[in-house]
Amino acid sequence: MASARAQSNSWLLLISSALFLATLCAATSEYAPSLSEGYYEKTCPQAADIVEKYVNKFLKKDSSFAGALSRLQFHDCWVQGCDGSVLLNSTETNSTERDAHVNFGLRGIKEIDEIKAALEYACPGVVSCADIIIVAARDATFKAGGPWWPVALGRKDGRVSSDLLADGNLPFPVFNFTLLVDNFARKNFSAREMVVLSGAHTIGNTHCNGILPHLYNFTGANNATDIDPAMNKGFAAFLKKNCPQGNRTNTIFINSTPGKFDNVYYKSVLAGKGIFITDSALITDSLGKKIVTSFTKAKSTFFEEFAAAMVKMGNLGVLTGSQGEIRKTCQFVN
Repeated sequence: MASARAQSNSWLLLISSALFLATLCAATSEYAPSLSEGYYEKTCPQAADIVEKYVNKFLKKDSSFAGALSRLQFHDCWVQGCDGSVLLNSTETNSTERDAHVNFGLRGIKEIDEIKAALEYACPGVVSCADIIIVAARDATFKAGGPWWPVALGRKDGRVSSDLLADGNLPFPVFNFTLLVDNFARKNFSAREMVVLSGAHTIGNTHCNGILPHLYNFTGANNATDIDPAMNKGFAAFLKKNCPQGNRTNTIFINSTPGKFDNVYYKSVLAGKGIFITDSALITDSLGKKIVTSFTKAKSTFFEEFAAAMVKMGNLGVLTGSQGEIRKTCQFVN
């Protein structure tokens, strides 16, 4: 009887894995028009190797930097689509996405420009900054122990960037579960996909700016005792030591394995050790808590679902043809 049950469980696991592989394949077959995996094969065949070389360089210096490159894709694609607009510098007459409140402390912009300079040397005017973000995010995640996924390329760079658009589209770290679900739904992502992509918080570090409301302003009282009551008390004390009230600029690792892409994030959230209000919010809803709990298991489908969600995200608002340009440097329009 036990043997039959074990065999049944094995078949269920095999079927589940096959279904999620089919989901990933379906996602990769629905690339935005004009995008393809072999887009640069003739015009810049060494592009992928150049990006990988620099990602290796950055991660060798700081393994937690994989988180910065992964999140840069989200912060770009969620505002006007995957057009590299998050990289643009502000001017005297325009405040860009990178200077939005929600993008405080955003990292990876200088490094993307470093990759771009190498690509311009090898293949002038060919590879877009938008595509570099997409490839670097995938490579960094994979090299940190996470999933690999195919990337379709051929995006053009946008010419418009606004801090107001960023603050109006990206979720703030104080969002509750309902606000998170609504934010993702506006991009045609489900509540489950929201929980999946929240798993990007399994790598990297963050500034205290996004943590302070969780520790000192949970109900709006803005004092030393206004803390999320669901937070683990020992963890709260640790965070307060590293993020004193009013200190926005200190940095702290985002979880206990900041350089390794794994499911520890979900275990931490369940244990009351979510670093942002958005993390803790995932288990305030029965559906969210069920998904989080499932991803703590050794045989969960977190990796497969994360890969599929990143592919789907890479299709948002893609510019092709004359809709955009290939910037010479990523921080300035041509």
